[in-house]
Amino acid sequence: MVAAGAPLAFLLSVEPSNGKPTPGKYTIRLSLKTDDVERPIGEPVSLRLSVDPRKLDFAVFLFPGKNDVLPAGCLYSLRVWLRANGVDHRLFGEDELWLGADPDFGTVENASFACLRPGGATALGVPDAQVYDAIVGRARVQFVIRWQPLGDRYYRYTMEYTAGGVGNILMDDLRLRVEGDPRRVAFLVYTVPVRSVPAGASHRLRVWLKTRRDGPGAGALDDSYVYQRVWKSDAFKIGARLDFEVLGPRIIMGSPAGSPQTVVMEAAARSPVGYQRDTKSPIV
Repeated sequence: MVAAGAPLAFLLSVEPSNGKPTPGKYTIRLSLKTDDVERPIGEPVSLRLSVDPRKLDFAVFLFPGKNDVLPAGCLYSLRVWLRANGVDHRLFGEDELWLGADPDFGTVENASFACLRPGGATALGVPDAQVYDAIVGRARVQFVIRWQPLGDRYYRYTMEYTAGGVGNILMDDLRLRVEGDPRRVAFLVYTVPVRSVPAGASHRLRVWLKTRRDGPGAGALDDSYVYQRVWKSDAFKIGARLDFEVLGPRIIMGSPAGSPQTVVMEAAARSPVGYQRDTKSPIV
């Protein structure tokens, strides 16, 4: 099918638990393929089938979502139904499927887009990674996307951020099946500031998968791409030189109580509250 100008292929696999097409338990999986990249949609569904799985009929369709969201025309709801002997069973439902061919991301107000750093991963000594540089709340942030082979051309993609020598994992398990070179899989990463006190402390973070557009309407020399949103956060808390005094005169600000101290603890004495709790002590 084609949605928002993007050629899409939905793949359904019907897998018997015993490896044979006989009555019994089956697992049905749904995935979406664009160009040479395939990603799972939703969680697998387990069913008991007493009909020939090779003769199942499926209805797969999309319908537009809200109109007042940006980028416009990219939000869809997805439904997948199974029909057997005249009876319909809904298998998959997704109401936040974001995709489209060359969306107008410029309409996303106040968006700050991360830039892919050429050769950035090599400089960090991590060959299987991409580094995206960004400014978020006036802070210089690097988003590092890594991939790990899982077999059968499946890869696990993760994304972490680092800023000022501190970082953390954000996206921890995006599974993609890549028929080509995994290094050619690209992403679009951007943030949008959210009203906060102090200003610049909270952001929406969006990650879109970017693949070559292929199919009707795409010429051999066209620089056209299909985008899919694969991860989001509405509460990315980070900023530089935040003014906490604007919280008002009732704020009680703490101050350092001397220099940092290093405390060495024996392994047996470690606990969440700093001492070894016996069996009669309350759980704190």
